[in-house]
Amino acid sequence: MFRSILILETVFWIAKATPDFYTLEEYKDLTDDLLKGYSNKIRPIWNQGQSLPISVSLWVSSVNEVSAVDQRMSTTAYLYVTWIDESLWWNATETGIETMQFNQKDLWIPDIVLKNGFTAFQPLGGDFYYLYVESSGKVQWYPYMVLESKCEIDVTYFPFDRQMCNIIFKTWSYSRLEVNLTVDENEIGFFDFVSNSVWEVTSMDAWDDVTNMETDVTFSIYLRRKPYYFIMSLVIPVIFLGLLNPVVFIIPADAGEKMGYAVTIFLTFVVFLTIVSTSLPANSDSISIMSIYLVIKLLISALIIFISSLQLRLNHRKSSRKIPRFHASVVKCERRLRCIRNQIDTDDPDNYDKESKTADIEWSDVSSAVDFFAFWIINILDLSVTGIIFYLILSI
Repeated sequence: MFRSILILETVFWIAKATPDFYTLEEYKDLTDDLLKGYSNKIRPIWNQGQSLPISVSLWVSSVNEVSAVDQRMSTTAYLYVTWIDESLWWNATETGIETMQFNQKDLWIPDIVLKNGFTAFQPLGGDFYYLYVESSGKVQWYPYMVLESKCEIDVTYFPFDRQMCNIIFKTWSYSRLEVNLTVDENEIGFFDFVSNSVWEVTSMDAWDDVTNMETDVTFSIYLRRKPYYFIMSLVIPVIFLGLLNPVVFIIPADAGEKMGYAVTIFLTFVVFLTIVSTSLPANSDSISIMSIYLVIKLLISALIIFISSLQLRLNHRKSSRKIPRFHASVVKCERRLRCIRNQIDTDDPDNYDKESKTADIEWSDVSSAVDFFAFWIINILDLSVTGIIFYLILSI
């Protein structure tokens, strides 16, 4: 029996000598001692004439949204903030306590704010947050939050664009001579990161932006838009519509559907331009090449409507009206390109003159020649514009 008691006492004293072994009463007493006379309104540095070093790093959990229309980025992240509180230190060997937790409202914390926030200034953390304090006085603060920051969106290469959005923190009430905010050695990283369905994070960076009396800590997130949705719902339909645009010149003039077809294609491009406009910011700082492409498509469609109107007018001219020499030369050129020989009665070669060359040409032939040349010219123009536009977009 005595031997058992001796063994239990030995185990007890060994456990008590271990740094992590302490009682609730000891923890409470140490908390009261440290907070006795403590002020959370004064910088925790003995020499108040010196600047208090504070290091920060950002750990991103997700990029929730990047709004091109609102010029805003929403991210979920926590800020890892550390500093030395010279009012909070104790002998860990004597107390057996290595670290302690204090409520945020009981300790001094830097008034760090989001400088380029999209909404009103809000303090980081909250009354339910606890800070970790080591026996050396090192304080660790982990305010977790949803950050809405301003982000200048360059939509020039939409939907194949890349963006750089900054998250800027600063101490609002303290100058650099009082609180020196610097980037921690870990800078910026991921914490339980959840990828975004529209944007891909390609890289991240962080640096200190030092002015005369202030220090801003900037965290940059580099993003690339995932273009597959826009390729399927916007780019490919627009390209195919561009290919269908010159088909109006294949429709016979007497079919009565030419103008209706041309106007329908024109209005479809207007709809696509409206869709693109709603996805982009209403400013003149940057104009999307895709918007320029759609405007060019609209101009081509308007040109097609104009040509079709003239072509229909030529087709319905009276046969008694003389065909000018220029119109006749256009028809002859079209027939040569199509390898069609003139159907001219040449039984009497002596009577073969310039007037007989145009004897078989009617206004319907002039209309057909306009269709032929317009079809190929519009096709070449459309393919050239498409090639140049997408070369510019994909060359970034």
